[in-house]
This record gives sequence, C-alpha cells and structure tokens, in this order.
Amino acid sequence: MQLKLTFGNDQIHLPSVRAFMNATLQQFPLPSEIAGKLETFTDAAVQDAVLNAYAPGDQGLIELSIQEEHGKLEIRVRDFGIPMDIHLLERRLKPTDPSAMNRFGTLAAEVADEVHWLTFGPEGKALQVVKWLHDSHIADVASAGRIERFSDCEPLAPEQQYTIRRMRADESEQVSQLMYRTYGNTYFNEDVYYPDRVAAQNERGVVLSYVAVSEDGEVVGHYALERNQEGPVAEGGQAVVDPSHRRRGLLDRMKQHALEEARGLDLIGWFADAVTVHTLTQKSNAAHGSQLTSVDLAIAPKKEHFDKRTEQPQRVTCLLFFQWLKPPSARAVYVPTRHRSIVGEIYRRLQCPIEFRDGLPPSGQGTLAVKIDTGAARANVRADTIGENTVQLIRQTRRELVERAHLEVVYVELPLADTASAIVAEQLELDGFGFLGIAPHFSKRGDVLRLGYLVEPVDRKALDLLEDIAGELVDYALDEQNRVRAGLS
Repeated sequence: MQLKLTFGNDQIHLPSVRAFMNATLQQFPLPSEIAGKLETFTDAAVQDAVLNAYAPGDQGLIELSIQEEHGKLEIRVRDFGIPMDIHLLERRLKPTDPSAMNRFGTLAAEVADEVHWLTFGPEGKALQVVKWLHDSHIADVASAGRIERFSDCEPLAPEQQYTIRRMRADESEQVSQLMYRTYGNTYFNEDVYYPDRVAAQNERGVVLSYVAVSEDGEVVGHYALERNQEGPVAEGGQAVVDPSHRRRGLLDRMKQHALEEARGLDLIGWFADAVTVHTLTQKSNAAHGSQLTSVDLAIAPKKEHFDKRTEQPQRVTCLLFFQWLKPPSARAVYVPTRHRSIVGEIYRRLQCPIEFRDGLPPSGQGTLAVKIDTGAARANVRADTIGENTVQLIRQTRRELVERAHLEVVYVELPLADTASAIVAEQLELDGFGFLGIAPHFSKRGDVLRLGYLVEPVDRKALDLLEDIAGELVDYALDEQNRVRAGLS
C-alpha cells in the first residue's frame, strides 16, 4: 500500500487529515491501543507542521504519506518549510528524563519501532515513523532447544539425499531458527529473525527463499534473492547451512537453483555481497561466473558474528559481485577522468561495451533518497536526479548522519548516465567520499557510481581476499580513501 495526502498549512484541513489517518490504520492488523497511539502521535505531528513548518503568514504544503511493504508500515509527515536543527529535534523525540514528554505529547518508544527526523536541507524536513506489523522474534516464540547456538564442532549428519526447492510458508520459523543458531542476534538484516516477516516477504515476492531439506524434512540450508534495489536486479544472500550438513555442496546447489529461476523473472542481473572475513563466499560467487564491481568498505558492524564467536577487529567489508541474466547493452557513462581506467576494466570483465563521455555542469534542482540502517550504523544516499543543489544536499546530509546521528559509514550512489555525475563525484571527493566501484542497474536510471565516506579507516591486513580476483580493486578503493581523507586535513 502506498498513499499520500497533500494539504496546505491551514488548520481547516485537520479534520480531513484525521479521518484519512483513522480509516487507513483500520486496514492494518494493529491492536486498537497501538493504532490509537499511532493516530494520536501522527495527528500531533501534523498539527505541529501546520503551525510551525512555515514562517507566520507564509503558505506552504504538508505531505502525509503512508506506505506498507511486507509488514513494515512507514508514516511520514513532510514539509517544505523552515530548515531546523535536526539534532535538536531528535533530542526532543527522545528526552533523557523518562518521565518527560516529547513535543508530540508521548514517548516515541511507546508509539513505534523507529521514529526519526529526516532533513532535506533548504527543502524542509520530515518526521519518519516506522512500525513493524510482524514483531514476533524467533527468540521469543521458539523453544530454547530450537535456538541454541551451534557449537564449533557439530557432529556431521549421515550422508543422505537433499531436496533443493522454494521455501514453504510453514517453514519460515525453521529458517529464522537456522539464522539465529548460526549468527546469534548479530545478522545485520533483522528481518530474518521474524518468521512472519520471512513468510510475508516471500508471499509478496520481494524475497524469494530457497531451502535445502534433509531426508527427515528439516530445513538445513537457506539462500534468498532479495528485490531491494530500484532497478531490475536482485541480491543473493541470507546464506546459511547447518554445520552438521556442510561440505556437501548445499550452498552452491541452492544458489544455482535460485539463479535458474531468476532467469525466468523480469531481472537484468543479480548481485551478492561476499564477506572478507573468509574467502568462501568470494569463491562461490566467482565460480558461478559473477564479476567483482564494487568494494563495500565497512558495510556491516564489527559485532556481526560468522563462524567465529568473537567480535571482528573492524567493521566488516564486503565485495559486490554481479552477473548478467540478460545480455548487456552498450551505454555512455560519466565518471571522473582519474577513475576511467579502473571503471573501464570493470566493464570489460562484465563484457559490457561502454563509451566514456565528458560531463556537463549540473542544472536545475536535484532530489535525494536516503535509506538509514540504524542497526548497521550505515546510510545509503541515492541521487535520483542531479541538480545544482545536489552536492550541498549530500554534504549536509552526511554531516547530519555522521556528526549527529553517529553513523559510521555513508554511501552515495550517482547515476552514471547523468551528464553531471563526474563533476559531482569530484566535488564530493573534496568532502572525503572515496571511489568504491559501480553497481549495474541499481536504479531506474541504470548503473550507479558508488562512493563511500568512512568515519574509521579500513585495515587491509584484516581482509581475507582472493587476491587474483579482488586485490586490485580493493587496493584502489583503499588508496582512494587515503587520498580523499588526506585532503580533509
């Protein structure tokens, strides 16, 4: 569901807005008490925007948007008025005194799972409220024996035949148990720990889960394709195999089955992030014909566990591998001259013909989409349209996210087909954003150039790499981080 109501900053509209909100919330499976608190909180936010978003006497628009996707309900109250100190607004949302009310009359934690302010620079701000409709965590619904962590030396199960197929809805709890027993509560995509979310995402086709099933009917392996990008691509991931059934090729079999089905969908390609904690996933992606296109430096927090039980020495770096599902077409790309050699090599390995072209200065107004992952302390900033204000918007957004929201890494994606991308990238490098690579078809406009701002540098010695495949691009990305960081001092 996606709904948007636009109205003026006049109190005469408030009764209609309340009726819209009330009728919409009744369509979701929310307890009446929770729905009532959401409605009251949103109503107060709308009133606050009507009264305070614009200077006295000025007329402006307010947008109330409601979106629900596979169990995630997001409400936004957006204005286009006076810029505000987002840090101050965030503090008011979460007062240090537990007995204190915020500016909307109730504690944010009592209303939803996440409540944040988003800034759009001179284009105003938005209050974002997120409420999960599926909130039963596997640790709360499964018996202790079903979520006990796997030991370091699980005994191998007897040799047997395995069935590889799509997950059934009634197997989602087994998938969540498997993820929990392998990763504890550290896997950065928290959805995997909620069986109802796993089932709902599969029902709606935003996630396609594939499982390996043992002879006794147990789910002992899982792999998924996720439709989490704007463009016609899917991500392969959420890979896990019960230690008792490893070293039998189950991961490769599940991945192969997933790719065979993906070729029949409306997808141009698929991608996967391979960790650098070990080389197993790197080998698997390379063996399936994927090519390395980007280095996702510091993408995940160091608290994430793998086979090791201890925290990682630094944030986890992943390698983005991409594979075409349909033959690529020729394209013109706009990248800074200094990066043309490495970008040309990436496209050569992808067997995709390109033409480098000189860019033009940006014009008009640009738009950004910001996606924040608070659990991973990471944000993705995508420039949907590049304009004269794009660099300033990204600079301000980065400052808010790092200095005030305390995120540890900010990625920026620029459309490679935009004539202003090269110029904007060069300007962002002056602010510490370093080249990471490209991501084919990650947006509706096609391929994107990826840049990253890291609060803490990445130590090359802590990365376990297939050197002949990843070494050159990793070294280039790390050298670029050193170059742009040196320019800040």
